[in-house]
Order: sequence, then C-alpha cells, then structure tokens
Amino acid sequence: MNKKVLCSVMLTMAGVIASPMSSASEWKYTLGTDISSGDYGGSADTDIVSNPFTVSYSPSASWTFKASLPWTQIEGPGDVIPSGDGGFVVGNGNGRVNGNGQNGGGSTETETFKESGIGDLWLSGTYSLEPVAERWFFDLTAKYKVPTADEDKGLGTGEPDYTLQAEVFTAVGDFTPFATVARKFKGDLPEAEIKDVWYTSVGSGYRLNEQSSVGASLDYQQATTDSSDPSTELFGYFNHRLNAQWSGMVYAYVGLSDGSPDQGFGFQVSYRPGE
Repeated sequence: MNKKVLCSVMLTMAGVIASPMSSASEWKYTLGTDISSGDYGGSADTDIVSNPFTVSYSPSASWTFKASLPWTQIEGPGDVIPSGDGGFVVGNGNGRVNGNGQNGGGSTETETFKESGIGDLWLSGTYSLEPVAERWFFDLTAKYKVPTADEDKGLGTGEPDYTLQAEVFTAVGDFTPFATVARKFKGDLPEAEIKDVWYTSVGSGYRLNEQSSVGASLDYQQATTDSSDPSTELFGYFNHRLNAQWSGMVYAYVGLSDGSPDQGFGFQVSYRPGE
C-alpha cells in the first residue's frame, strides 16, 4: 500500500514543488499525525495511527538527508502490517487471524487486536540535479528502512526495506505538475513472500499566494503479495507557511481499490531554525 502513514516523503516533496525556486534552510524538524482506516479487501477494518518525527538536514542545495521515526498504533484483525510508507496485507502473517493463526479450519470468527509502539526508522538521501532549461527539476532518492518496529506486535515486518525513487517537477505559472516513480525492495517474512513493487504518483501543486498552496495526486502501487490487491489512492493537501520558521500542512486521501485504506487524513507542523 502507498498510503501516507509517515507522510514525511510525499508531503515534504509537496512543500518543495509548491515553491521549487525557494532555498531550504540547513535543518528542519517535522511532527505529524496520520490516521487511516479500511478493510484492505478483507472482512474487518484495520485502523492505523502514526505520529512520525522527522529531522531533515540539507548541507547544500543539492543534498537533503532525512531520518523519520514514528510512534504507531494499530487495531484490526492482524492481516495488515504498517511499513512506514504504507500498510500492506499479509493475510495471517502475524498469526492472529481466526484466533489460531490459520485462515482455514477452526473458528471462523476474526479476532481483533490492538498494539502500539515505536515504528520503523526510515533514513533517506536525496540528490537534486541541476535544473534543465531552468524549469525542469529532478530529484533522485534512496531510502532504507531500519526494522525497529516490533514484528511480534504486528507493527512491522522485522526486515529491512530499500527504495530507489526518481521525481520530476516543473513550474507552469502557479501550477507545479510532478511525477514520481519508485522501486521498492521488500524483505520477506518467514510465512509470506513480500514482492518487490513499483510505485508511481502524478499530480500538481498550485500556489494560492506567497504563504499558501494546495495540491493533489493520484498514487498507484503494485500488490505486495499474491493474495493482496494493488493500491490506488487520491491524495490532497493544503500547506500554509506561517513565517520563515513555521509551516503547517493538512491532508486527506481516499482509497480507490481494495488494496488501499478506505480513507485517511493527517497534519504536519514543521520548524526551520532561524539563522
């Protein structure tokens, strides 16, 4: 799934594309909350709440490094695992389906559980290429998931993941159309094979004024297992810069396929230290 559990990647990019010519300060601190709910094609809903704290460091105009760690809470039948870049269905992967860890036989009643704790730590590095014709901007990003979440609680897979991502955006008046493509390399679980998947997103930001912008995107990701479905989501945001140090963002998304949560929303508050 590609829902924005942490949102630090997609929303940070959204803030950048709203004003691609602006320069970032060296340090940026972001605190947010993401709440989502959906049955992911199953018979019962899974509710996920994530509160990520993200630190960004830009030593130059070309490089940006980030570290993001969430506090995560999940409630559901145990067939969905949050991964930091979206939850995904693993069937009976954590052994809490039907009360005996089996999809077949035994009781047909689905047990609901609730767990919380530290999620997975995501580290990323982004290199921004020199603009082409002073209007086309390209970012290349590599991400690594440190499996700090407790897999026994169903908060993570316990395996590292990798992502390679490319983004392109441009300015057309007050609009900033963009496109993203990524390849996600997933670590397998002992009881389930997690597929490496392609992810893509297209959309545009729109500058309302010097302080505010809005935007929307259509996001798609391949199915992560043989028993799950691809995810397709419609995502929208509103970003407002209070001053040179503080900015805030609210967003919402809806799932358009069984592989996505039914709906979700959240917010972020960012602080850039003054010089």
